[in-house]
Amino acid sequence: MIAADVGSARTRREGDARAAGQRRFYAEQGYLVIPELLGRRTLARLRSALAAVLRGARRVTRSTDKFLVIKGPDEGYHVTRVRDPIKHHRAFYDLVFDRRILDVVENLIGPSIQLQQSRLILKPGGLNVWFDWHQDYPAYPHTNFDLLIVTVPLDDATPANGCLTVIPGSHRLGPLPHRFIFEGAARTQLADPRVAADRAHWLQTPVPAGGIEVHHGNLLHSSAVNRTDGPRTTLQLWYRAADNVQVGGARDFYGWGLQVRGVGPGTVRMAEGTCKLPGGAAIRPEERVAPPRRAAARGGRR
Repeated sequence: MIAADVGSARTRREGDARAAGQRRFYAEQGYLVIPELLGRRTLARLRSALAAVLRGARRVTRSTDKFLVIKGPDEGYHVTRVRDPIKHHRAFYDLVFDRRILDVVENLIGPSIQLQQSRLILKPGGLNVWFDWHQDYPAYPHTNFDLLIVTVPLDDATPANGCLTVIPGSHRLGPLPHRFIFEGAARTQLADPRVAADRAHWLQTPVPAGGIEVHHGNLLHSSAVNRTDGPRTTLQLWYRAADNVQVGGARDFYGWGLQVRGVGPGTVRMAEGTCKLPGGAAIRPEERVAPPRRAAARGGRR
């Protein structure tokens, strides 16, 4: 065997061992941090795309279908969320198909992958923006639990600016009861905050810009206020296994159900369990569908 073949085989073995370690860690802990993945050129393109999208919000003083806007203590208006960023700039759309990201996702949930949604979350410094303890899955329940969220920080995510805080292993609790409220955008809160009250179980997950954080849809997580003067912006890409069918929650996202790798199996995989549907699924009595009119008899009596 020549030296090049030996080096290639060693690289493959190292890659396989790294992938197996990531699968074990994700299965046990419910999250994964990869500090370096995308590189400076990709990061620069994403930051340029963010600036271009935000130029469209310069005169926006109220929330729209595209921007969630709040008024700050400086009396200015600040964007805290961009809905469907892959609709608004090609750089974000292209990232959905990025081989480096999809390789990580495939390693965790398999080779047939669909997009569920995308969003940009902005925490400008000095604003009272935070996220309560919650799981993501209960707001968008599916037939199984292969739903994960890839978070791409466009700025270094640190404890000071409100990086994600998680409770490792909490995904194994399954979907928990939540409150679903609307404050310009959907907001999910753990119904019983005592579940996440023990700070000894909290773990902050700083990630440098250009890295990624991946977490299971049932992982308990939150994030605190940005206490710095600078921004903290993250892009979220939600992926699911293609045989994981959504049964509740919003579906009107741009690119929802987009097959990003592999081929849709045409089957559904169902996990055992019970989860409350956000907003309920039954038709209220006052909205009951009227029965169809009885068809007129033809041909007289028989």
